Amino acid sequence: MKELENRVALVTGASRGIGRAVSLELAKAGAQLILAGRDLDALNETSRLISELGIGPVPLVCPMNLLDVATIDSAVKISLDKFGHIDVLVNNSGITGKSAPLWELDESEWDEAIDTNLKGPFLVSKAVIPSMISRKKGSIIFIGSVTGKRPLVNRSVYAASKLGLVGMMRTLALELGKEGVRVNLVSPGFVEGPRLDGVIAQVARNEGTTLEEMKAKWLEMIPTGKFVSPEDIAQGVLFFASDRSRSTTGEDLNISGGLVMY
Repeated sequence: MKELENRVALVTGASRGIGRAVSLELAKAGAQLILAGRDLDALNETSRLISELGIGPVPLVCPMNLLDVATIDSAVKISLDKFGHIDVLVNNSGITGKSAPLWELDESEWDEAIDTNLKGPFLVSKAVIPSMISRKKGSIIFIGSVTGKRPLVNRSVYAASKLGLVGMMRTLALELGKEGVRVNLVSPGFVEGPRLDGVIAQVARNEGTTLEEMKAKWLEMIPTGKFVSPEDIAQGVLFFASDRSRSTTGEDLNISGGLVMY
């Protein structure tokens, strides 16, 4: 029996990158997947990749926009109506936000990042938690960032949003421990892929250097000398989703190649 067999997992931002890698890993472990996000074409591609594994049930695809609470409530209701419960919630959806000095950010740019990266996971968790409490069972996993702990120039709003997740996670872990619900967080380092390339390109433009020079500079900060992969993050999520972490809650796990060690 696979370790997540007969369990239902909702992954936000399952369309690409970390979310897709997490969805594939949880599916391999036997979970029934609910794939949520804004890009239905990309979500359907994730669903196709899972189906091609030929090892589990067909995922449920649900549209969800973290800036629209109605879509969040609708996706959770559809999921509960279909499966009766949600065992694992992976709050992965987020945006990189604008790279700029704080005093040059527009209020709308600040609000968009905070609303997506911090308020969005609050709303999704709020919708899912009552069903977990009713069953005295569940695992909630937030995807944070080491940027919330190790500051980077021009990344104030992103850092604020991700460090805010740590506070929310730890408070929830304290509140939900006696309800049988565990709450943890994975803090990725620099995760290779188009999103990281876009951030590095923004920073390079701001500092008047090339993408290649800035990428080399970022790699120098990592003890292992390598960016981490989405699959690396998925392994950490699988640990928190499974019974292997049954005695772990309130934990912030760095997967960063040593970029952050606290």
